[in-house]
Amino acid sequence: MTTAIRPEVIVENISVQDIKIRFRRRLPTDTKVKELASSIANLSLLNPITIDNRNYLVSGYHRLKAVQLLGHTHIPCIRKDFSKLYAELAEIEENDVRTHLLSKIEQAENLVRREEIYAKMGKRMSSGFNSDKALISTSDLAALSGLSKRHYRLKRQPVKIVQDVRDQLRNTKFAEVLTDMVKLSQQEPDNQRKICELLISGKCSTFKRAFVEGNIQMMRKAKEYKINFDMKARWGTPHSIMRFTKAASDLQSICNLVSKDEELEWIKRSGIHFGETTIPVYAMSADHAEFLVTYYTPEKGLVLDNFMGRATNGIASLFHGRRFIGYDVNKKSVERTREVMKEHFEEDKFQLFHGDGVTLEEFKDQSEILDAVINDPPYILKNERYNPTSEIDLSNLDVDEFMERIEYNFKQLYRLIKRSDFKKKIFYPVITKVGTGRRGTKGIYDMDLEFQIAAKKAGFVLWDKLFNQLHSPWGAVNWERNYINRYTQKNYETNLVFMKF
Repeated sequence: MTTAIRPEVIVENISVQDIKIRFRRRLPTDTKVKELASSIANLSLLNPITIDNRNYLVSGYHRLKAVQLLGHTHIPCIRKDFSKLYAELAEIEENDVRTHLLSKIEQAENLVRREEIYAKMGKRMSSGFNSDKALISTSDLAALSGLSKRHYRLKRQPVKIVQDVRDQLRNTKFAEVLTDMVKLSQQEPDNQRKICELLISGKCSTFKRAFVEGNIQMMRKAKEYKINFDMKARWGTPHSIMRFTKAASDLQSICNLVSKDEELEWIKRSGIHFGETTIPVYAMSADHAEFLVTYYTPEKGLVLDNFMGRATNGIASLFHGRRFIGYDVNKKSVERTREVMKEHFEEDKFQLFHGDGVTLEEFKDQSEILDAVINDPPYILKNERYNPTSEIDLSNLDVDEFMERIEYNFKQLYRLIKRSDFKKKIFYPVITKVGTGRRGTKGIYDMDLEFQIAAKKAGFVLWDKLFNQLHSPWGAVNWERNYINRYTQKNYETNLVFMKF
């Protein structure tokens, strides 16, 4: 049975079993089919489907599936003599007015495929080509889709995403945002695949996060920025302000053999709180020393601490496979450190000197032998009288003499430390831990500033700065004085990292 709705358009009732399906660019969704079936059941089919002269479906796949779902045996069809290209083009044109059903990837693929079909038909104008023939330009295609030329080009950009990535993303929520897909299309293929992997795996829940993380990973891979361990498991995420604790560990237990030795512990201040409170001199935590050693110094390198005190830096260095040279002006400290190191480490891995860590006389004829320096000089302004009888102990010196010796020491360290190479990512740091002193009406004496000046005079470059938060007992006893004088308790130290390039 046929019906003429217009002279040039004939509607036929065709058996649904006779309708043939070619490869379709977009398959019908169950939800849409059910909605359409309900509408047809109530109102009948308002718009016939379109087939070609060989009964291949051109447009109306949802309508056909809805009729089949309802169990109808026949469906109204408009027959047009389409070639395969015309059939595909008709499908694209139909989809073009239903862009809300397509992802941004599918929309881009449709736009590009339409251009290809017009080109095969000889109807597409080449870029920069002028002709008297009625050829279709990019502006014409944009107008056909109701877009500006610029927006049209933007919408077709996602087709530059590599095929395997398009296939993985096309039916996901990430393909719904045009700007994200455009951004992805501008990346190198390997970067696209890495970003897609992070999204599909669920490791990144947003495109922005996957984009940044994917590019970082690919940059590291390209530049060989690789580490063979889980950095976050080892240190967390290192920041410029960190807090270290004396956690129970094998390293801390070894350090305690020196730092907790009764003959070496000494009181910084006593008689506080009516004689009930004493404050011992600060002892560095093993976690802090461990971080400085493992984060900054090369493996198996030679590390110097020329103000080693109770040798926490030295023990951490040996514990983590470095070699160590230590200086201290306190003979008992050197002897006890040697006993502990002999007991726990190979004796040929360390050298200890009871001597002047400023002049480093034992190495006066050598140069560029050290892989790292980690030291903790005494606080300035005689705040910590470490060895009151020693003439070479910095803690006994006035400010000017103290800084003169520090400047001299930086010159010796510059001679002894190896030269770093930024391009090869080879670094030999000089790390010094400093604090502040107070001079009454003259205010703060900032060792950070003074040591930077001294190091730069010697030729060093300030490379990094790390603040460690102290577990200071002074706040509990000085809070009233601090408020009256309008300053806060200083509960931090600064770790300055210098390099020689």
